[in-house]
Amino acid sequence: MLHFSSVYTPTQMRHGAVFSARQYPRQAFGNLIDPVLNIDWFEMSGPTFPAHPHAGFSAITYLFADSPNGFINRDSFGNVQDIRPGGMHWSRASRGMMHEEVPVPGAGPTWGLQIFINLPAAHQADQAAAFAVPPDMIKRHSGDGWESRVAVDGTALGTFMDALPSPVRIEEIWLSESAIRDIAVPAGWGGILVLLEGVASIGDEALAAAQAIGLAADSDDRIRIATGSHGARIALVCGAQLKQPVFAYGPLMMASPVSLDEARRRIASLSVPA
Repeated sequence: MLHFSSVYTPTQMRHGAVFSARQYPRQAFGNLIDPVLNIDWFEMSGPTFPAHPHAGFSAITYLFADSPNGFINRDSFGNVQDIRPGGMHWSRASRGMMHEEVPVPGAGPTWGLQIFINLPAAHQADQAAAFAVPPDMIKRHSGDGWESRVAVDGTALGTFMDALPSPVRIEEIWLSESAIRDIAVPAGWGGILVLLEGVASIGDEALAAAQAIGLAADSDDRIRIATGSHGARIALVCGAQLKQPVFAYGPLMMASPVSLDEARRRIASLSVPA
């Protein structure tokens, strides 16, 4: 059976003149969306955040295919990676890493989602890793009245990085008017649906653009998404629930106070090469 949160309308956060984001924190959904920690639906047109640490989770930047610009990602491993519109950058921060992400200079704004997904406690001390997924490696699917891009479904991530330690699904879905899409959700999974455009019903709840709803399944079930006289565009992010505590210090999120202190000490020696 599926359990849903209340419909959530996000706040709009701005950072200077070049960054804005609608924010979807886990606390707004009663932590029902485990393993998702946070989603920012952002627009960024210039350098905003200096090099900063992550630890304990996976940070995913998913750029919409219609984003006018891409990102350059630099990290403490010495990687310099190009994230093109329609592509994705995945960093499994684990024991700790530093990174900086900036739009390609002079090429306009970037639009997309930054997604934080928790890591199982047993893997939070793993070596960190990061990679970029080009747009042509994101799979496309279609059915009666709908099409989608599935950025990841399960634990396989191609040849870029070892398999994820717990399964995740990230999908962007377009539905035409009067369309219905049923999506299977395994028992023990949680997640979030964000309505990017249009109007849609999720189960018994109606959502307008920018609203979101959290969900969790205690047995195998299906989400039913339906549209009326207008179509809709939706982001779905879900995965196996970890059911573990989160101790946070800024962008460090670990499963215990001890591991958080250890991560804070480790990242003090990290930097992003010039």
